[in-house]
Amino acid sequence: EAQAAGLSFKGNGKSTVTIKDTQCYSGRNLKVNYIKFKPSVTGTVTLKFDCSSSYYNNSQGYVTFCNKNKKTIGQKNEIWRNDYAGKIYNTTTYGVKKNTTYYFAVQCNAGTKITATTKKLTKTKANSKSKAKNLKKKTNVTGVIPAGNNKVDWYKIKVTSKAKVRIICSAQTNGSNLKNGIRVTFCNTNGKRWSNAQTSLTRSYPSDELFAYMVNRYDQSLTYGVEPGTYYIKVECMSKASSGSYTIKWTTF
Repeated sequence: EAQAAGLSFKGNGKSTVTIKDTQCYSGRNLKVNYIKFKPSVTGTVTLKFDCSSSYYNNSQGYVTFCNKNKKTIGQKNEIWRNDYAGKIYNTTTYGVKKNTTYYFAVQCNAGTKITATTKKLTKTKANSKSKAKNLKKKTNVTGVIPAGNNKVDWYKIKVTSKAKVRIICSAQTNGSNLKNGIRVTFCNTNGKRWSNAQTSLTRSYPSDELFAYMVNRYDQSLTYGVEPGTYYIKVECMSKASSGSYTIKWTTF
């Protein structure tokens, strides 16, 4: 492996790093370029990959999210691409902690400009059913799950009359297969999963496993008929390699 010296993103806001055509290969093999990142806020960082090659119109490759020791903490070799057909596959999002050093190990087949956008988000402390945060009807709540955090975020909702409950959820996350992403589960009054009331928000199209490319923002809605009472929604990562942010809202009809 090799790397270009001095590549880094700013700790907040938007910044860019360009990997030149001459930095893409070592012999016939793709070169690994490490980009350092130390966020000044807790939240998410979204990477966007755009071709900047002097010879080609598009680029593609892999990205691996690493800790300060350059050990993998995300999915190894996530796929990205920015050709015309794959424009929706050129972003990925990670949850990060303030003042923590990370590296992105990037491989690309042609010159690529990588834009990092850092967004500040608050990590909830409601990490158990007993500490569940009350979620009002028709109110959006956004949370962040930093890389390496295996705690479950709990929310509770109060249904005052017999009704159908709809949970609307979305996520920005990482991974380029169906094993990684963010999972949302609707639970009964005892905090147990309601039947099959669970959905996975991933970067991958479920019908596109051949290439397992991602759709950075994947939306879902869940609908259940319930009696009056207090119910729970829990949000967690699908794997140790997953992180990112999510938004949930509930309503009745």
